[in-house]
Amino acid sequence: MGEPIFGVLGPLRVRARGESEPLPLGGPKPRAVLATLLLEPGAFVSLDVLTEVLWPGGAPRSAVANVRTYVRAVRAALKAAGIVTDGLRTLPSGYTLDVGPGDHDMLLFEHLLDHARAARDQGDDGAALRGYDTALALWRGGMLQDLPPSVVWDPVVARIEGLRSLAVDECLQVRLRRGDYAPLVADLRTRLAEDPLREDLWQMLVRALYGAGRVTESRVAYAEAERVLAAELGVAPGAPLRATGEEVNGQVAGRRAAPVTPVCQLPMDVPDFTGRDVEIAALEELLSGARRRPVVAVVSGLPGSGKSTLLVHVAHRVRHLFPDGQLFVDLGGMSGRPREAADVLAEMLRGLGVIDNAIPAEPGERAALLRSRLAPRRFLIVLDDASTSAQVRPLLPGTGGSAVLVGSRRRMPSLPAHHCPLGVMRHDEARTLLGRIVGEERLRGADAHADRVLAGCGSLPLAVRIAGARLANRPGWTVAALADFLHDERDRLDRLRAGELEVRASAELSYRHLPEHAAAAFRAFGRLPGEAVPGWLVTVAMGHAEEPGRVLETLLDEHLVEVVGTDPLGLQRYRMHDLLHIYARELTKADDPDVRREHGLRTVDALIALARCANAAMPTRFLGVLGETVPLPGPAAGIARAVRTRPVEWFESERRVLVTAVESALRFGDHARAGDLAVELAGFFDMRGYYDDWLRTHRLALHAGPAPTDTRSAALLRNLGQLHLYQDRYADALAAFTRSRDVFTALGHRSGEAVARLGIGSVHRVTGDLDSALASFTAARYAFRAAADRHGEAIAHNAIASVWLDRGDADAAAPWLDDALALSRDVGDRHREAQVRRRIAVLHELRGTPHMARAELERALGIFDELTDTHCAAYVRQSIGELCLRQGDAGRASALLVDALAVQQRLGDRRAEARVACLLGELHHATGREQTARRYFHRSLSAYRRLDVRDQAELVDAKLRSLR
Repeated sequence: MGEPIFGVLGPLRVRARGESEPLPLGGPKPRAVLATLLLEPGAFVSLDVLTEVLWPGGAPRSAVANVRTYVRAVRAALKAAGIVTDGLRTLPSGYTLDVGPGDHDMLLFEHLLDHARAARDQGDDGAALRGYDTALALWRGGMLQDLPPSVVWDPVVARIEGLRSLAVDECLQVRLRRGDYAPLVADLRTRLAEDPLREDLWQMLVRALYGAGRVTESRVAYAEAERVLAAELGVAPGAPLRATGEEVNGQVAGRRAAPVTPVCQLPMDVPDFTGRDVEIAALEELLSGARRRPVVAVVSGLPGSGKSTLLVHVAHRVRHLFPDGQLFVDLGGMSGRPREAADVLAEMLRGLGVIDNAIPAEPGERAALLRSRLAPRRFLIVLDDASTSAQVRPLLPGTGGSAVLVGSRRRMPSLPAHHCPLGVMRHDEARTLLGRIVGEERLRGADAHADRVLAGCGSLPLAVRIAGARLANRPGWTVAALADFLHDERDRLDRLRAGELEVRASAELSYRHLPEHAAAAFRAFGRLPGEAVPGWLVTVAMGHAEEPGRVLETLLDEHLVEVVGTDPLGLQRYRMHDLLHIYARELTKADDPDVRREHGLRTVDALIALARCANAAMPTRFLGVLGETVPLPGPAAGIARAVRTRPVEWFESERRVLVTAVESALRFGDHARAGDLAVELAGFFDMRGYYDDWLRTHRLALHAGPAPTDTRSAALLRNLGQLHLYQDRYADALAAFTRSRDVFTALGHRSGEAVARLGIGSVHRVTGDLDSALASFTAARYAFRAAADRHGEAIAHNAIASVWLDRGDADAAAPWLDDALALSRDVGDRHREAQVRRRIAVLHELRGTPHMARAELERALGIFDELTDTHCAAYVRQSIGELCLRQGDAGRASALLVDALAVQQRLGDRRAEARVACLLGELHHATGREQTARRYFHRSLSAYRRLDVRDQAELVDAKLRSLR
């Protein structure tokens, strides 16, 4: 195959066969006309399109005549060079240029690329490599780089350049598979210089170095990948890269991080899934094509058509294609209150490992962060029950190899997606589904009656399941009897074929024939949030003391609820379909208002009692004022032991239910119960960093009640002050702590007063007012002693020591630390002991004994690791990193500080982030990496300026100037 005549893969070029010099085509406008035709070979190109290319800011009146002149000039130049011009045809309102694949470098590139991929897929790597090399050799630079760009060209240029990038990566993979290690390393480093956040390129580089026998370099490359991903994205390597790192590192000595498993939020697959073979095949083929570009598929259809079931089933089938994990979000389109994109973005970011305080406030910034987190990974995202395109669009990835499955009642033509309309089941599929539910033997000899049943259901999956469950649970019924029964309800079942009333009629039909205990359970779901809930909570909402399994058995048999999994306490969780949940809520609205309130507050009381039970067993003691434990009501008592055994896991499982319960109590006008529950949640929110939930529940509870005058409101204020302090809102924190102290003091609540004073002192200490801090801490110590609170005394002693350490007075700090350590041990608070040991390490540094400081930090780290407190452990690692830096151990310091920086970023601790970034800047400056040092100093300076810490900002700015 000879040299192509036409070339767009670089500067525009036309060269006659046998000629070495390109053909002169005149000025830029004739060249732009030819380029436009070559980008759409064989396709009709209108005069309007050509006009837009030539005059993007507005065409002159003579535009059409000018275009025709330029086309004539192109045709004349081609003809003069002996190039056949029959392919350039003039049509009434435009032109077309037919070019053979061998005469056009763009077409030839695609042709060669297809052959290379086919050879690769057949296992012929040699032929594949030759094909990739030949295809890529056609490129002479950026497409049409000698011409001004045009928005008209952008789609084609983006597609072809994307194919080029993908071909380069595929060629690298083939070379890696063939063992072409040594020369591959340089090419991979070049690619990584262009895109250092590509995990697949890092993985190939590590493998290439390892395969070339350069084991040490491969380990260094993996460590560098970890550092880059942590510093730039705040994430750990994904599963494939991590596995490669473990392979080249072997068994690494020392402390090993806990294994990270890909997130999988998919609900349980339906075991008797039936039919939809065409849709499944189409979706699987589509999703398998998600590589360097995201793929979005929208499954839309009428209520009850099985959209959610199909989405989950397909997602389970293609899990292996998305090794980084699968996210599942219910968008609540049918709930009457579709979820806001901002809230959904926060939930998805949490699924990707971002805690609340690191999530931006603005929806646009949240969407940008989501796209950044997804870009280097391959995730499958399932968005169920979407309301509108506007709700979905911010949730989509921008680049990378992720895929999105969207389920909605509505078509969404404006989304950049492939659309899969889902109608009723085919007759044979519905017949098979009915047989699987009731048993094929029940249908033998009753084909005509089965057809009548399916006709009455309209072959809608939800209706078929309801009818089949009814027959399966009534051994005395025949298929004919069921068909007759459905015939009697024909007016309602006919409505299944249009609108929302169709599904409501199915729900009504099922509910009417439930036994009383099952009907009561069905109505109880209407009193609960539309989340997956444990069975005991359903029985509480019913007002029964029966076992959840027996109460819910009939609903499970009737497919009115489903088991969606087992929570960490080993309890099954049940979820009612959204449409059925709406119907259940309608039923509860018929109850007397006083009865509704009684049922609702009974549920809140059970959650408050269990939250207090969990708090009494938490591995760390919350620095706040909690309520007294109370006897557990009815069904809640049955899980008390499990809650005490795994309190953190219980809070995590019920978090959304608990937050909703605070709101429910307020809707019933009971601000006292809302405040009690909010207070009990603060310790868990503190441990796990759920700052949005913390802020929302406390503000709601405070604003709904009267002016703060009781212990409850004082505790809420203290907790809000702590949250403001964490988020660097020092004025708000001081105001909240001060109001809390005043209320506690007026009530004579000495422990509460002391806790509030500790908060006030902490604000003064962070803002540099050490005299005021010492006074507040000392007053807190006296109040704790008066209240006989030895745990509080330990905290106060440690706080007083921190002030003396800030002043550099080790001798003054020492006795306070000795007392704090002894008190912590006496009360058995290992978490507090670890915090004291962190201060003792600072003491040893001041005294010039860094080896003893290192030993104390290692002891503290061991305690935090044992308590699984990853947040506090990260701060200790930061301290060890600083110590290593001062001792000249740059390698160890770099690893620890980069790790700490990633954690501080996730926590949203901007002050700590600024400090660590500055330390990393100093480290890289000392080791001669000026560019990296400058980047870290800029990051530190930006954080300090946002915090308005001017003295530190000036110091960092001076360090930056010294690099110039």
